[in-house]
Amino acid sequence: MAEQRVTNRRNRNVDDAGIRLAPTPLNRGSVNVMPAVRQDYIIEPQLVVDEPSDDLKRSFSTEKDFQPKKKDISKRWKRSKRSRNLVVGIVMFIVSCLVLLPYILGAAHVFLDNFIFRYVPRQFGALNNLVEAFKATVKLGWKGEEVNAIWISMVPSLILIVGIIALVVNFIKSVMGMFGAIKPKKYMIGAIIYLFAVLAVFIMTLVGAPAVGVEKIDFVRDFIKGYKTSELFGLLIPALGYFTVACICTFIHKEKYGYLK
Repeated sequence: MAEQRVTNRRNRNVDDAGIRLAPTPLNRGSVNVMPAVRQDYIIEPQLVVDEPSDDLKRSFSTEKDFQPKKKDISKRWKRSKRSRNLVVGIVMFIVSCLVLLPYILGAAHVFLDNFIFRYVPRQFGALNNLVEAFKATVKLGWKGEEVNAIWISMVPSLILIVGIIALVVNFIKSVMGMFGAIKPKKYMIGAIIYLFAVLAVFIMTLVGAPAVGVEKIDFVRDFIKGYKTSELFGLLIPALGYFTVACICTFIHKEKYGYLK
């Protein structure tokens, strides 16, 4: 019994200490309560489509940029396409003939010496040089140091022949464009190849390439002042003009993006 009284006395002392240390309850009427706040969020669904990287350089499309499906093609649409191809084809046919004609005349030994500038090249008459190189090679038996020297000197002409092939391809495309083609024909690649071929020969003459039989020229004296007798002038100016016309035709009759392939 004595032990139980001691225990009760200890517990009572602990409870009294807890009551003394506990905070005093606040009066509920004196507590400031924040008013309830309600905020409505409006959800608007959006569709976001990432554009492919290859379309970044393309201008904004309109309904005119899309070709109809094959089942929806009308005669009027075909007639419009063929008319544009006809106009562009005629222009490219004419300029392709004008640029190819000097090489053809050179192969036929018609040099037009009285023309206002050197329209028909002699040194850089690629077709004529190719024919003469084959004749000399056959005569020499297709081997020997002389044959090697002949074909080494043919390097500038061979470069020009690559450009001439590109011109012939454009010539064929122009004929197809004039005779019923619907899809726009691309002439830029051929024009660029021919321009690069002429520029390559032009740079060879500026720096000089004795190993392939090309002598160094003076740009001001031989090209600017002597343009009437300069074969390079007769090659470079038509090549630049051809490239310009091809750019204009491509812009006028650019290829549309859409369903028809």
